[in-house]
Amino acid sequence: MGSIFSKPKMPQKSEEQIAAEKAAKEQAEKDKLEAERRTEDQERKKRTNLLGARSLQDEELQGFTGFRRNMGTTPSKGKSIRY
Repeated sequence: MGSIFSKPKMPQKSEEQIAAEKAAKEQAEKDKLEAERRTEDQERKKRTNLLGARSLQDEELQGFTGFRRNMGTTPSKGKSIRY
């Protein structure tokens, strides 16, 4: 018999539990590497202007932003906001 002051022994981990923990650890590492790669790629796209509608424009269209210009009327004069 054991001593009353000794603490109980924890049951040994099964092979399935060890394999599941190993797979979860590998998946966490893969996820971390994928997140780092994704942020690096996003930063690269931002630096080289590959995001958004302006990235699709030719270099010749520098002044064009895609918005309609004010044709001399302002909505504050009480006129229609449509041109």
